[in-house]
Amino acid sequence: MQRKKFLSFSIAALFISMILLAGITLAASNTATYGSLNLLAVQENTAKQTGTNVTIIWDIYGIPHINGTTQADTFFGHGYAQAVDGLELLMLNLITAKGRLSATFGYDKYNNTWYPGYKLRAQGIIRADDLNNAMSDGLLWKLKIPVSHSQYLKINQTMREIMIEPFAAGINYYIYEHWNTLPSWIKQNAPVMGEDIASMAALVNFLFAEDIGSWLTAEATLKALGWDVETYLLQHYLGPVPMPPSLGSSGLLNKGSNEYLVNGSLSETGYPILGADPHLEWDGITQWHEAHLMAPAEDMLPELNVHGVIFYGLPFIGIGHNEYLAWMSTVNQPDTMDVWIERLDSTNTKYYYNGSWVPLTKEVIKLPVLVPGIGIMIQDLPTYYSHHGVLLTINETAHYALAVNYSTSGQWAGVEQFYLMNTAQNITQWKEAMSLLGVGIFNYMVATVYNETFYVWNAMCPQRNEMWNWNLAVPGWNTTTDWEDFIPFGSLPMQEDPESGWMQNCNIQCWNITTQPNNITITNSTSPFPRYLVNHYTYQPGGGYYRVMSNYTRGYNMFYILNGLAAGGPGSVSADDFLGIAGNSSVYYLATDYIAMLPDKVPGAGNETLNETVVLLKSWDRYATNQTAMTVFQRWVETTGGTPPSTQDTALTTLNATVNWMISTYGNATDVYWGNVHIVVRGSTIVGLNGTGGEPYGCLNPHYGILDSTTGLWYCYGGESFEMVTTWKDGKVMSWSCLPYGNTNNESSIHFDDMLLNWYSKDMLHPDFFYDDEILDPAYQSPEKGNISVPVYTLAQTIYLIMLPYYQALANYFTVVGVGQAVSSQQASSNLVWGGIATLVLIIMMAATVVILRRP
Repeated sequence: MQRKKFLSFSIAALFISMILLAGITLAASNTATYGSLNLLAVQENTAKQTGTNVTIIWDIYGIPHINGTTQADTFFGHGYAQAVDGLELLMLNLITAKGRLSATFGYDKYNNTWYPGYKLRAQGIIRADDLNNAMSDGLLWKLKIPVSHSQYLKINQTMREIMIEPFAAGINYYIYEHWNTLPSWIKQNAPVMGEDIASMAALVNFLFAEDIGSWLTAEATLKALGWDVETYLLQHYLGPVPMPPSLGSSGLLNKGSNEYLVNGSLSETGYPILGADPHLEWDGITQWHEAHLMAPAEDMLPELNVHGVIFYGLPFIGIGHNEYLAWMSTVNQPDTMDVWIERLDSTNTKYYYNGSWVPLTKEVIKLPVLVPGIGIMIQDLPTYYSHHGVLLTINETAHYALAVNYSTSGQWAGVEQFYLMNTAQNITQWKEAMSLLGVGIFNYMVATVYNETFYVWNAMCPQRNEMWNWNLAVPGWNTTTDWEDFIPFGSLPMQEDPESGWMQNCNIQCWNITTQPNNITITNSTSPFPRYLVNHYTYQPGGGYYRVMSNYTRGYNMFYILNGLAAGGPGSVSADDFLGIAGNSSVYYLATDYIAMLPDKVPGAGNETLNETVVLLKSWDRYATNQTAMTVFQRWVETTGGTPPSTQDTALTTLNATVNWMISTYGNATDVYWGNVHIVVRGSTIVGLNGTGGEPYGCLNPHYGILDSTTGLWYCYGGESFEMVTTWKDGKVMSWSCLPYGNTNNESSIHFDDMLLNWYSKDMLHPDFFYDDEILDPAYQSPEKGNISVPVYTLAQTIYLIMLPYYQALANYFTVVGVGQAVSSQQASSNLVWGGIATLVLIIMMAATVVILRRP
């Protein structure tokens, strides 16, 4: 109702302004400077540039180095640089996060960037479980991912003013500059607002903190039981405790990573070395953009000088280093999302809790939907909430519902936390940043120039009653299933400066980060961490619960590599060792267990090809590199479902099936090189890759591929999504890094696939530039982009600039239709005054109308 009233008021105000503007055009003939010129003068004053510029220098790898006079200027430049390198993905991310896909593209299209299958859609493949625009918008609105203005104001004011809003303004200014060449859907969703950036942050925090697999699993199980809730609870709480679903079991994301470090005592330079290697999909919301942000300290703000990567649409650096420290994060598995079974009354409007019936809270979400041939229509989505969370499933016949909540909902400290992480200069400041508990999950590992090393199993994790298995749906009517306060930062598993001199976490249990005993192990032995914070389960081959240590995990492989390096003693570990780990494609442990079951020779006629394959495998070095043995092994593992054969007969039967498949697919089984069939496609570029999946291969160089069974090609779409190795020499930071594609999505750019061709496909990292003597050297600057200076505007100014074309068209219209003879110069002067007032009213109302229209 308020929205309708405002729009009515806006229309009335616009009408009055038009009348005033039409009137003042009578002075046109006697006032030579009147008309569009004077109107544009008013516009120029309204959107006057701040007087500062931000410098952006793209280096030879396409990485922008952004240097501002103030930190706000730098974040403005960061928004501008992201828009230069990937405006379409950036805007798709923001539209997805704001729940405006249906309004932009229609309800039945598939444009979201957060659900699986983003890259597959580009090939015309729609997964059966994919979400169309209406489903994505509706789910995110129900989960309260899109940030309202009132919620936005809960974010730290300084962060809004120096980071979020300047970043949005930088995006807007690029849109304004390129308005005439942009697709209509981008214009429709401009200008970008601070709430859009905050919504993107909320979506990413939700997406990593927890997928929705626990809700989907509970829903499917209860449906299979005919919504017999009593049977569900008896089976799950009185019988054996089942294995929890592995992270990502719902298929939302392939999420994993490697992090590893040694301290200065083991390093040949006397400073720590840290390796960062996140494993994500390469397209969609998890595509990284690399940048270097620089600005001086100011007004109680620390110096900003940080290099690393972040997703398109976010202003800070997520993984990287500054001059004093480097950090990395890998996915851990605290329980940060839960499902409650709510018992409903006969009207399905109340739920049973603590012995009484409590009214459900009802909200009607107004979802704008683009209907072809009609335009935007508003779809009402009635949504119900208990005090536990949103009811995503309601069975009105059985009178039960499933309520869902996640710990990052309504939490706004994440943006501030990342800023403080970006600017921290020692471990103490880093811990202070982490103590805000604004980030839902992650194993965080950090090393500093002062030879400090630190690890924490981070979690925004509510305290709960451990009588319940929180991997399952719990009875909401029981008060013991209510969440309590978050576990304090100081009570999380953490390790500082271990005696071994090294740490790693490749998505494993926190107590296996280094040799025993360690602080986490000791703490857990005396005061065990709750099961909902850390897991206590064992690995089952084929079952895939890979968050624990086994010889089929990356964590196991990394553990023994680092332990072996440390055995060399003080000063024995080099940056080259860490660069080698980044490209390590060993699948030794799994391959050895498979091949051990094969005889030296298979007797009998007709087994010649099978015997050739056996010889090929037994002579193989067990690396997932460009060898035919790797192609055979990959298909063999897939044939057996990832479980090593337990008998020789099983091994030969499954290997023979693999050989027959290869002959049928390729024409032979002994001359199919891995690099010819394990490929990545980037535009018109097709390149072979080493590596394979992470688990159960235990490969530290993972590349996720989808097999096209017709062609026998594995199309890679994710895995190592960014690699960085950081250390110091003589107190100066130095790093090497690489992205899987390039640092821009502009297909005509040399940086579209240069990293893929020159570095990534060769398992190499390029050196980074951090200091002025390198950044300012023309030899290290991109021949395509080079050095530019961009004028800085405020967010309010860029909003006005984007509205300018509409305003100019309107002003020009009235200039033409209202041309007449001015009665006198005095009248012209008076009319100009009224015209100025009308112009300002028009500007304000048009801008406000755009903002309101963009809010459902």
